[in-house]
Amino acid sequence: MKIQAKPLAIVNTLTLPVMLALSVLMLSGCATLSKDECRHGDWQSIGYRDGVSGHSASYISEHQKACARVDVSPDYQAWEKGRKQGLKEYCTESNAYQRGKQGLSFSHVCPADISDRLDQMHRKGKTLYDLRTQIKKDRKELDKYQEELKKLGNGEMLDFKTEKEARRKIV
Repeated sequence: MKIQAKPLAIVNTLTLPVMLALSVLMLSGCATLSKDECRHGDWQSIGYRDGVSGHSASYISEHQKACARVDVSPDYQAWEKGRKQGLKEYCTESNAYQRGKQGLSFSHVCPADISDRLDQMHRKGKTLYDLRTQIKKDRKELDKYQEELKKLGNGEMLDFKTEKEARRKIV
């Protein structure tokens, strides 16, 4: 069976719109805050949200860049106060474990006295995630082998043109 290559013009006309759409999505995802959030945002709430997400204190520079478009400077004190409140939720054993269980990273933004325990809980969750991922992969592979075995049993995968040829080979 011969495989014919698609004309280059068709491929280019199909991939160009997809590439443009992906570029727009990637560029629009660069700003951490909208213009409206910069102008009217509650900086303590924004900081809280960033803390719950595990962002470090340097993350405010991302907001500074986003808000520079509308000549607004973040309120660092309010933002940091909110971020510290948010970190109280982020820096828990339960959250560290859940993030690991979901295959997510765990930022090193928590107090040093609990950092080792949180890392340990994250590793436990990540181990569970890795095991579940491996089980899914193994099940897929098992399903593939079972399907092949079924086809072999039905004679679908044998490379013989005739039954007579197969009998000669087997006997």
